[in-house]
Amino acid sequence: MAAPDASSATATGAPTAVTERPAPTGRTAKAAPRKDIQALRAVAVTLVVLYHFWPQRLTGGYVGVDVFFVISGFLITLHLLERPIRSGADLLSFWARRVRRLIPAATVVLVVTLGASLVWLPQTVHTRSAQEVIASALYVENWMLALTSTDYLATDQLHSATQHYWSLSVEEQFYIVWPLLLGLAFLVARRLGRSFRFPPLVVISAITLASLAFSAWFTGEDAAQAYFVSTTRVWELGIGAVLAAAVHAGLRFRVPVVRVGLVWAGLAAILWSAVSFTAATPFPGVAALLPTLGAAAVIAARSDDLAAGPRRLWSVRPVQWLGDVSYSVYLWHWPAIVLAPFVLDDDSVAWWQKLLILAVVLVLSAASKRWVEDLMRFTPRIARSTGRSFVLLAVCLGLSVGLAGLALWQTQRTEAAAAAVVVDSSAPCVGADAFRTASCAGRDLGMLTNPIQAAQDKPQVYADDCWNNRPFTRRKVCSYGPKDAAVKVALYGNSHAGQWSPPILATARERGWRVDTYIASECYSVDVPVAFGTQALEDACTALNTWARDRITTGGYDLVVMSDRTLQPLAGVPAARKVATAKAAYGRVVDGFVEAGARVLAIRDTPGSAESVPDCVAQHADDVSRCATDVAYRGTSGLEPDPLADAAEARAGADVHLLDVTDLLCRDGSCPAVLGGLITYFDHGHMTRTFSMSLLPEVSAALRDALAGVPGA
Repeated sequence: MAAPDASSATATGAPTAVTERPAPTGRTAKAAPRKDIQALRAVAVTLVVLYHFWPQRLTGGYVGVDVFFVISGFLITLHLLERPIRSGADLLSFWARRVRRLIPAATVVLVVTLGASLVWLPQTVHTRSAQEVIASALYVENWMLALTSTDYLATDQLHSATQHYWSLSVEEQFYIVWPLLLGLAFLVARRLGRSFRFPPLVVISAITLASLAFSAWFTGEDAAQAYFVSTTRVWELGIGAVLAAAVHAGLRFRVPVVRVGLVWAGLAAILWSAVSFTAATPFPGVAALLPTLGAAAVIAARSDDLAAGPRRLWSVRPVQWLGDVSYSVYLWHWPAIVLAPFVLDDDSVAWWQKLLILAVVLVLSAASKRWVEDLMRFTPRIARSTGRSFVLLAVCLGLSVGLAGLALWQTQRTEAAAAAVVVDSSAPCVGADAFRTASCAGRDLGMLTNPIQAAQDKPQVYADDCWNNRPFTRRKVCSYGPKDAAVKVALYGNSHAGQWSPPILATARERGWRVDTYIASECYSVDVPVAFGTQALEDACTALNTWARDRITTGGYDLVVMSDRTLQPLAGVPAARKVATAKAAYGRVVDGFVEAGARVLAIRDTPGSAESVPDCVAQHADDVSRCATDVAYRGTSGLEPDPLADAAEARAGADVHLLDVTDLLCRDGSCPAVLGGLITYFDHGHMTRTFSMSLLPEVSAALRDALAGVPGA
């Protein structure tokens, strides 16, 4: 999957679909689960937990979620085929069992996680934390993450402590739609009479294949969104559903050697996926066939009685226990991982601390399984009443959504108050002036802006929706200034060009110029293909750049201001050759603008941070020096290579100019997160509007110099 830091994959403990009948003891009895399926749950949750605790050690452990999807699809579909939905009462009874099985435990974790997030996480993420608790409680978290996954500026945000509910959301949506679909098919078959048979295997296979085809296509188009949306995941549950329909139709593998081959091949496929897949693997798409078919093979083998199978390994009590509590482990492990660094006040959690955290997760899982999950499932007063089960649902939703809504209201009030703070960025020693003016050295202005304000303090081009984002099919130009202005300026580049718009627009307003924006996210302004993992995005970025260059070269612009973060790889170019190739490409672009009669001002890119600066400052308000960034280039932070600036510097003269303000952002090898009382960035590497305005003297002077001699400048 693409990092979505992309970043990061999760799994859900698949609920068992068993017949529940009142027992003489006053409790509700349940059928003994298959040991192989319990063990498969244990394998899946182990992969996911190891991946989340040690992502560099088990790079494909996220496939545990796919194993869980297959288990859920198999068990739920087999249950629905054996006990078809023939009436509204049947449907409500089915949903009531899902409510008792899943909702109470999930609600407890949501409420605890919400409280812990408000106590330990930075204020800058409180609003999002509350929003995601609401989305998780309503089981639409996967769609919320799909929407934000396309936002480049959101990729550096702290992981939500409830982000793992995305897979639960997929399953809950399946539980709502699947019985309706199968029930409708049974109803149609019954209405058409004996001459018509409802073939479950055919219908389920058709749905599964359709979803698989869509998943393969959409993963190629936009892997970040495809990872979360239900339509690309239904086929994984469908794999299990197809197997269930086949079993229901009488399919059985009876030859021991075949069953032994299936179970070991299935386990090998799952484990191979876990160790060989990485964040760069396009996922789910066709890649997910390996772990899902592997899981289906293990289930189909029915290996509990196979002497040559793994029954001795997974019949042991710890494995069966872990399979039994896998749902609870899934619920608790991710909040523990997200919250631990803040509770410990240490960004780096040691291995032994992770083991202690894992032990706490297991204890919490055992407790919630016994005192929440099982209690709500098997207490006769609730288990025997569909109505009371839905009352339980209403109480759980009211608790989680109500508390999260209250927290959201309070955090939004706090944010509104923070946003109302106005700082004069031109005041002495404020912002960049702290490094500009020698007499400001050593002067401490305190914090003139706060993290909540900084996180919202974005240039006007954001509010005006001036971006051409993924999938790069949009062609948006924002224009500022009079149409008949004597001087026309084009602002061209990606989001690191957009961050310079406040001082550029301020200068343009003062001098009566017109500014048109040609800005995108990520897609930087070269004339060679930029790699985004899919051919569609690569082609779209190339087309966007071609369109922008054509518009600018024929638009009669006097000046083109360019700035880019040259982050993405170049298609077909080795990493060692990327900077040189990009420099040559930028050089051709600059030359093209000059040949068209425009002058060019390139602004060297600003240093970046490895994390969200407002989040870090909020967390370490007592020592913001912990949020400073080294100037030295180190991966995706610090002062990265800037081939655009290098190309402009090589062409510096009357028509090409370069502005470099690194010395006003960094000093003595360090770039402070708070400079002259201002938080520098609203995320990991884009200047706040207020801080960028403190660079107005340099930007304005560079613009005037670049336009020297132009009539009306």
